[in-house]
Formats: sequence, structure tokens, C-alpha cells
Amino acid sequence: MKKLKLQTKITLMNIAVIFVSLIITTAVIARFRISSIKKEIEVSIMNTAQITAHSPIVINSLLNKRTAEDVQKYIETILKNTEKIDILVVADINGKRYAHPDFHKVGLYFVGGDEKRVIKKGENYISEAVGTLGRQLRAFVPVVDNNGNQLGFVMASTLTKSIEKEKVEAISTVIFISLLGFIIGIIGAVLLSQSIKNTLLGFEPEQITKLYIQKKEVLNAMSEGIIAVDENLKVTHLNNKAIEMLDIKNENVIGNNILNVIPNSRLPMVMEKGEAEYNKEMSIEEAIIVGSRIPIKEGKKILGAVAIFRDKTEVTRLAEEITGVKQVVEALRANTHEFMNKLHVVLGLIQINEIEEAKKYIINQSREQQQKISRVVKKIEEPTIAALMLGKISRAKERGIDLYLDAESVLKKRGGKISSSAFITIIGNLIENSIEALNLSNNDNKIINVLIKEMKNKIVICVSDTGIGIKQENLSQIYVRGFSTKEGNRGRGLSIVAETVENLNGKIEMSSQIGSGTKFTITIPKEE
Repeated sequence: MKKLKLQTKITLMNIAVIFVSLIITTAVIARFRISSIKKEIEVSIMNTAQITAHSPIVINSLLNKRTAEDVQKYIETILKNTEKIDILVVADINGKRYAHPDFHKVGLYFVGGDEKRVIKKGENYISEAVGTLGRQLRAFVPVVDNNGNQLGFVMASTLTKSIEKEKVEAISTVIFISLLGFIIGIIGAVLLSQSIKNTLLGFEPEQITKLYIQKKEVLNAMSEGIIAVDENLKVTHLNNKAIEMLDIKNENVIGNNILNVIPNSRLPMVMEKGEAEYNKEMSIEEAIIVGSRIPIKEGKKILGAVAIFRDKTEVTRLAEEITGVKQVVEALRANTHEFMNKLHVVLGLIQINEIEEAKKYIINQSREQQQKISRVVKKIEEPTIAALMLGKISRAKERGIDLYLDAESVLKKRGGKISSSAFITIIGNLIENSIEALNLSNNDNKIINVLIKEMKNKIVICVSDTGIGIKQENLSQIYVRGFSTKEGNRGRGLSIVAETVENLNGKIEMSSQIGSGTKFTITIPKEE
């Protein structure tokens, strides 16, 4: 037998509950309404009979023992203006009618037999009997003169068929409202089940269980550590790699506050701001990790956050491959390209038998290259950074740009916390950014000036160009990953520079003027 879907189960259960509830409610309300209708009619006919019995017109008519047209008109007026009253009769002490809704019955005697009580005892009461117009619910009230002598009585009644009709109408109304409520309930049940289905992303409970097990195994197989928390900062998940990397002794940390597990966790800050952090370095116990922290959102509501991190050593190795090495390789390519161009010149001179000119060219180029290398190497003792600068000078020259290393530049061989790869990332990306800006410029004087100055407590890197500059409205977004004003550019260079500087506890300053160029100044403290 095919199992019912969760949505179908919820819908049927809700419909059943609504149906049973409405049946019971309808029965109770219908019974109460029928009882209240009879009581309302009894009160109505009794009140009408009493008002009529105390009318001077009725008393005078019975006192003088004559039927008056004004009495007949009086009861007709009452009947027209009174709901739930079908018959109103005025009779004397012998039961002779003095007024009746049917004028032809005036002068005839009262029928039904239930009038004897009011004639003999002068009581007010309600009875049920068959009259000339059919079965009725009657109210009797004696008519007395000013001396207390009974002159006759008044009978006000409602036909039983009118009562039954009103009961049917009342029950029909209750049933209609119940049916309407049932239809609304069905719609509500369907919408509720659909909402629950949407909340569960359309999955059945069995599917959710399978997916949970599968995803748990996938997360445990990952090489990155993962920790997830809910909106109350309670740990909801952590994989085996996170336990291993953080050296968590007690694996039963689910449900604990993240600050009890990782005291310096930035997940609370990420949830408060609602903004993700990518590739941030931090120290946990004896481990240095690089991680990303991402808030989990449903619309604008923060449901929790997740941290994904890995060991810094591996991240650094990958970063050097992706960033530092790439910059150095690009520099070497530019140098190679420049060298090949010069070889082509020498080859051409030899082919046209200008041997002496070839010798002079080789000597001049050798001297020029030695001077260029000497200028850079004397100021920059770190080999990889010196190689980067030489390569960037050649690359800029290919693009018709003059790149100068400032005469005040000085940088010792690197050691300590500021690695050469960090410098390569910062300097390489800033120079590339300037080259791209100058490529878009129509300025004939295309210059990049680079200052790398190591002082006692800090290192200052300054890269300025005569490019197109940065528009005022773009200044606040230049360090945002993915933002770029250049077509085809992925907008990663300046964001990588900003993140690297932040990791070194440095600061970055920028000034720019449209049409005149841009200047970046980076200051990095040297403390170990």
C-alpha cells in the first residue's frame, strides 16, 4: 500500500478535526438557538398582550360592552408594527370577541379551551392550543377596570408553523455558517500543509532523514573544519575536521554556546552585522587558522551562522602559489620578453653584417641592464621582491609606461612575521592596478612611482600613478571583492591587498583625482 505524503496526512487530519469540531458546535448552537427562539416568542407575545390589556381603548370598549372600530384599528396597528405576533384578540369575560385580526370573527366566541383559566382566575399565562387559524402559542392577560374588576382578557399568539419556520431559518443559518467555516477550514488546512511542505523544502520526513545522514557524512569527509550555530549561538553542528583542528577533547559540544567552545569566535559579530567575512586569520589555542564566517539568513532574519576554516600553513602555501608565485612568474615573463626583443635586434644587426653596431648595442644594453639591476638590488635586498620589481619595470615598459623605484627606497632581507609573499601580493597587485589604470588613460606622460621604505618600527609602501583616477562614488567600494570599473576585471586585486594589510595589522590610505592619478600608501608595523 502506497504511503500517504506528509502534506496529505496533515490536510486530512486538520479536515477531520475541523469537521468533528463543527458538528459538535453546530449541534450545541442549534439547540441553544431553538430554545432561545421559543423564549423570545413567549416574551414577545406576553409583552404585547400586557400592553394591549392596559390600553384605555380596550378597557373602555369592554366596560361599555360595545365593539368599537377604534379597538379593531388599534390591534391591527399593533400587529403591523410588532414582529413575531400573528394573532391579537380582545374578548369579554364570557369569551365574546371584541377585536380579531379577521374582522368577520368579531362577535363570535373564543375557541381553544385554554381561555378558561384567565376567565376564572384572572392569571397571566402562556399555553399552546388550536385556534381558528391553527395551532398557536398563546399568551393570556386579563383586562381589569380601575376598580380591579375583570372585564375580559387579551390573547396574543404566534402560529406554531411560524415558530417552526423561524426555527428552520435559524438552523439553516447555523448550518450555512458551519459549512462556510468548514470550507474555510479546508482551505486553511491545505494552506497550512502547503506552508509546512514549503518549510521542509518539499521533502518528506524520510527524505529529510536520509539527506541529513548523507550531508553529515559529506561534511565529516571534508578537509575544512565546519562549525554551525543557531540564532542563540548554540552549536548545532561541527564536523570531525573541526574537532581535530581545534583539539576539542569533549566531542559532545552540540547545544553549548560557541563562546564556551571557542572563546574568541567571531561568529557573534558576524550574526550581529549580518555580513560575511572571508579568509580571515585568527588564533585558536595553538593553531593559526584562516576561515570564512557566513550568516545564515531567511530574508532579513538571521537564523544562525557557519564558520568554514582550514590550517594557515596550507592556506599560506596555496596563497603563495596563487598570488606571490603568479606575480613573480609574470615578472620573469616580462623580463624574458624584453630579453627576446633585444636578441632579435642583435640577430638583425648580424644578419645585415653590422657587426660593430651589434657589439655596441650589446655593450650598451648590458650596461643599461646592469645599472637597472644594480639600482634595484642595492635598495631592495629581498631577492623575490627585487625580481618582482625588475619584472614589473619590464612589463610596464611593454605597455609604454615608465615605472620608477623611488631613490629613498630601502628594504632589508625579510624575516619575522612579514613574509616576502605578503610584499609580493601587496606590491604586485598595486602595480598591476596602476598599469591597468594607465592603459585606460590618454595621458602621454604615463608614470608609476614605487616607494618601499623600511624604517625602525614600520615599513611604508607607496605606489602612485598618473592614470585616470577613481570616481568619488566608487571610493567606498574599491576594496569590495568582485567590484571593478574595468571591463572583464574580476575585482580581486585591491580586495586581496586590503585583506593582506589587515592581517598584518597595517593600514592603507588612498587619494585619487580624476584625470591626475591615484596614490596608495600602506603602512605595516614591524613588531614580531
